Amino acid sequence: MIFWRETQGQNSIDYAVNLANTAEKFTLARFRTDDVTANPGTIASVRGGGGGRAGGGGRGGGGGGGAVLMSADKTAVFYDGTLYDKTPEQVGPKAFIDRFNIKTGEKTRIFEGSNDGVYEAVVAILDPDAKKFLVAKESPTAVEQTAFVAEGVRKEITKNVDPAEDLTAAIRERFYVTRPDGFKFKVNVTLPPNTKPGAKLPAIFWFYPAEFTSQDQYDTPDRTFNKNAFRDFNARSAVYFTRLGYAVVEPDAPIVGAAGAMNNNYVNDLRNDLFTVIQELDRRGLVDKDRLAIGGHSYGAFSTVNAMVHTPFFKAGIAGDGNYNRTFTPMGFQNERRLLWDAPQVYLGMSPFMYANNLTGALLMYHNLHDQNVGTDPDNSIRLLHALQGLGKTAALYMYPFEDHGQVSRETLLDNWARWGAWLDKYVKNPAPTEAPKPAGSRGGGGR
Repeated sequence: MIFWRETQGQNSIDYAVNLANTAEKFTLARFRTDDVTANPGTIASVRGGGGGRAGGGGRGGGGGGGAVLMSADKTAVFYDGTLYDKTPEQVGPKAFIDRFNIKTGEKTRIFEGSNDGVYEAVVAILDPDAKKFLVAKESPTAVEQTAFVAEGVRKEITKNVDPAEDLTAAIRERFYVTRPDGFKFKVNVTLPPNTKPGAKLPAIFWFYPAEFTSQDQYDTPDRTFNKNAFRDFNARSAVYFTRLGYAVVEPDAPIVGAAGAMNNNYVNDLRNDLFTVIQELDRRGLVDKDRLAIGGHSYGAFSTVNAMVHTPFFKAGIAGDGNYNRTFTPMGFQNERRLLWDAPQVYLGMSPFMYANNLTGALLMYHNLHDQNVGTDPDNSIRLLHALQGLGKTAALYMYPFEDHGQVSRETLLDNWARWGAWLDKYVKNPAPTEAPKPAGSRGGGGR
């Protein structure tokens, strides 16, 4: 048998053809790829090809991931998928395995994971008839564990330990806000454990704006939201700020406009996004709107500085490995495909370097000396620092040798967090009395 998937637009069909008699062509499934509430999944594949488990099956076999896993009698295949509810914010997804008879079309569900506060999914099918498999189980408060299941009997085979129980216990809120233009977008807030209602904590926004042409395009990814997933953290996750007593606000920041011209609205949308989020946070009593910081990495760093030059909301900012002058990327950047010479006002208007004189708050920049990302040469940060120093703004820059576009070494990461925490404590949590602005040119900018 040979199997393939035909897709035209949002419509897909899975076929099977008997190579011994090519006249035998069987339709396995017809579905719309954009309907996640009725997707049949993908055909499970054989694990193997150099070290894989012989006879086992894994996820995603229908897309060229390996030989298709067939039943021992060669009459059936197995579909591995996840069904999402129409209201994923209220109802978690269910993973499943279906046995599908190729000739008769008969479908039998052999596994369906629970979605009662947990998420369960088959990690691997271990025998041709899918009577033995590995199942992973997790919840928002319990790290993933794996069990061996045979003939309906389950045996736990892992004892994974949560390495950050305090972060898992942090209070999380997820809600939607509506901008003045009617566009709706989501905000994730994480509070330190045991935060009392109405505490109004100092907060840091950590974000990374993205471009959209419509509300529907923005909403599409949220159809596969998994409310029951365990939250993973990496060494630069903003949620660590909760250990320092801060609320962590991670808002989406949609930039919306006509295809190919979304950035025409970049500054206005950025300003409205942040204003809308702050108003709702204040209404809910979650943060002290007079003690706010903002930060981000790469495009998030670029947008952090834009937020600080175009709004008065933030007492401090953290910007890493960013570009601050779009004339340095004249052939396009991010999702901007127009050239500098086609849209000069967009490039200049989006460049926070051009508005450095308007910066409010204290800006802490970091940049890796060996950043090879094409749009974020370290000179971006050096030049912005020179400008801010010449303008009498509060700014600092530290640079890490032997690091690329994102820190990886233990020494660098620990230094990062030490500096971030000290900066926010000084300018946000415990700010000194406001000083009179320094006259421009009072500090040397250091030109060549």
